[in-house]
Amino acid sequence: GMLEYALTPVWGLGLDYYYFPLRANNQVPPALISTNLSTSSLNATINFTRWIFPQTKSKFYVNGVLGFGFAEYTIDVIPTADMFPKDKKYYAISVPVTFSLEYNFSKPLAAGAKVHYRSYSKDNLEGVRHLNWDGVTNDYIAAVSLFLRLKFDAIKKDHLRNIAWDVYEPDKGLLLAQKLEKKLGDLDDKVKDIDAKIDSLTPRVEKLEKILSNDGPDTDGDGVPDVRDMDPNTPENTPVDFWGKTINYIVNTGPDGKAVGSLTDEIPSVYFDFDQIDLDNEALASIFKVAMKLKADPSLYVEIRGYCDYIGNNPYNNLLAQRRTDRVKAELVKVFVIPADHIISNGKGKIIEPRMKYRPNRRCDFFFGKI
Repeated sequence: GMLEYALTPVWGLGLDYYYFPLRANNQVPPALISTNLSTSSLNATINFTRWIFPQTKSKFYVNGVLGFGFAEYTIDVIPTADMFPKDKKYYAISVPVTFSLEYNFSKPLAAGAKVHYRSYSKDNLEGVRHLNWDGVTNDYIAAVSLFLRLKFDAIKKDHLRNIAWDVYEPDKGLLLAQKLEKKLGDLDDKVKDIDAKIDSLTPRVEKLEKILSNDGPDTDGDGVPDVRDMDPNTPENTPVDFWGKTINYIVNTGPDGKAVGSLTDEIPSVYFDFDQIDLDNEALASIFKVAMKLKADPSLYVEIRGYCDYIGNNPYNNLLAQRRTDRVKAELVKVFVIPADHIISNGKGKIIEPRMKYRPNRRCDFFFGKI
């Protein structure tokens, strides 16, 4: 009998035990030889069929065994001349080599035949010294046996001896594909999480875009769209801040006869010559104050609101007002490195009153706020 543990579909380890009752009649000299041999060994097993044909589905297997063990035996020779002591036990080292052909007629059961060739480190298995060959120190036993193999737990799941090699050890490409598939699954979960976050942020971004934009209905015509106008009933031509609230605005005439305007935060407006967008020294001084204010508080936003004289048609004045605000914004961005997304450029076109060429109307005002 043999108990085997399969390590892979090809290789395994086994422990066997065999009992060999040896009987022989020697003719010259006449003698009846009787030896009772028990032998046990630890074996390495191999399935040659699976090794040579890894993917085979054949039910026939050729197996091999190479082992190392020991044997215990007793000897009886009749007549008793030159006989070893009858009741004495002898021991020898054994090296078994076996080959078997088996047929697997079901998942747990196989039957077959095995050829044994076993060598022993002693030369006295026959028990008669004068029958030993000179110079020969080992005895050998050749035998054939039939066997039935039972594969434990092979009904619930495939036994290692029954599966193909690619099932037991998938190729590296398949393993890599499986790993990539798992990573893609994890990535897909992350993308879904990001999509969910984006969906939750979208309404907030849309609301912010509306607040920052100058587009949309402006019921009171103060230049602030209704979506962020906190004072929807501002009188016409009233200066308002980013949120549409009325601010105090003073217009005076300087020593040189030019208008000087100021807001409650003491930053003068930027004034332009007729039909021009150039910046004079007074304009640059005002822009400098705006830049310093924005740098002092990075959370501030500024809206540059531009106006024109009443003279001229609306499309032309709308474009001119926008060019003036863009010119001031460009100065803040290029010279003072103020983030462009913190500056809103809003050209409002012409001011209705007074209906003449009037320098205080040709200006850009600054309105600060936080979002």
